[in-house]
Amino acid sequence: MTEFGRRIYTQNVVLRGSLSEVQWRYFLVRAVQALGMTPAGAPAVWRYPTEDGKGGNGMTACQPLTESFIVLDTWDQHDGAYLHISSCQKFDITGLIAPAREFSLGVDFMGRCETLSLDAPMHEGAPSDPRFDPVEG
Repeated sequence: MTEFGRRIYTQNVVLRGSLSEVQWRYFLVRAVQALGMTPAGAPAVWRYPTEDGKGGNGMTACQPLTESFIVLDTWDQHDGAYLHISSCQKFDITGLIAPAREFSLGVDFMGRCETLSLDAPMHEGAPSDPRFDPVEG
């Protein structure tokens, strides 16, 4: 059995700056390239506020990757965005510094890389625990 996919590495980044939707989408392309990842199709994009006025102002873009996915959540009224990276292959988050500079974005925070594993033992009270009742908690 292949080991690819048995673990996923996740990391979050806070970006500062204002970009147009087109610029944010191009930043996402450059971020994927800089991390050495491969797009697996076009990103899905949602714009806010929604037609019924819900949400903030900005967009959420989810880019599927052959390695997993990357999500960009922009917040126009807060002058920035959150970037979440999930990959089945290890990556070097410092690769984002060059595209951030290219788009005049500040990098306010780089979270620590977390590793999730399908091999990890089930934690007591986890949703897959037969004793867990989502209604009762």
